[in-house]
Amino acid sequence: MRKIVGIFAVLIIALMVAGFAVAYWTDKLTITGTVNTGTFGWEWTDVLMCVSEDTKGIVTLDFDTADTNNDGHDDSISFTATDVYPCTDIGIWVTLHFWGNVPGKITAISVTGTLNDEPLTAVPDWVDIYCEIVDLSCNIASQTGYSAGDKPSIDELISKLIGTQWHQSDYITVKIFAHWVEEGMLRYDGSTVPDGVEVPQGATLEFTVTVEGIQYNAIS
Repeated sequence: MRKIVGIFAVLIIALMVAGFAVAYWTDKLTITGTVNTGTFGWEWTDVLMCVSEDTKGIVTLDFDTADTNNDGHDDSISFTATDVYPCTDIGIWVTLHFWGNVPGKITAISVTGTLNDEPLTAVPDWVDIYCEIVDLSCNIASQTGYSAGDKPSIDELISKLIGTQWHQSDYITVKIFAHWVEEGMLRYDGSTVPDGVEVPQGATLEFTVTVEGIQYNAIS
């Protein structure tokens, strides 16, 4: 009898130990996830610059593009032209391309300039500017009303692009020529340069074009 009681006691203790080890109720809930943000931005591509009508072969032109934001996309174009003279041209072919996958909207395009370090309020009358739309994506065409081959003024082009919404791979390619003119010469539009207009000698003309954009649904 004692032996049975002893065995029973051992079993009770064993069950108690085992029970305390496994009797707790358990539960486990998890949430795992990965969030990848989109991309956003414009870039300058297919940049080409040249000098034309330089019959004396003395004009020099150097230009470069740069990725100042370090995002793998060129956002800056700089150039220097020296020894330009009346009747010569400086031309640029450039594409404004939207590389992001989150749409963006152009909020502003500004042009500032100086002549011999004095601020300019308008394009000098001895600078004749020609602009032509080379190509553009369907989305930008529908918003601006432009087609390839159209020849808007710079002011009109800027006005039409401000407020446009850009989606991934949207683009517009333009060519722009700056022609140095004097009295009696013909402008690109066929008009004659009036008397008294001349290209100043030893002058330094500097300008900056800035294109600003924002995510399409940002609160302005």
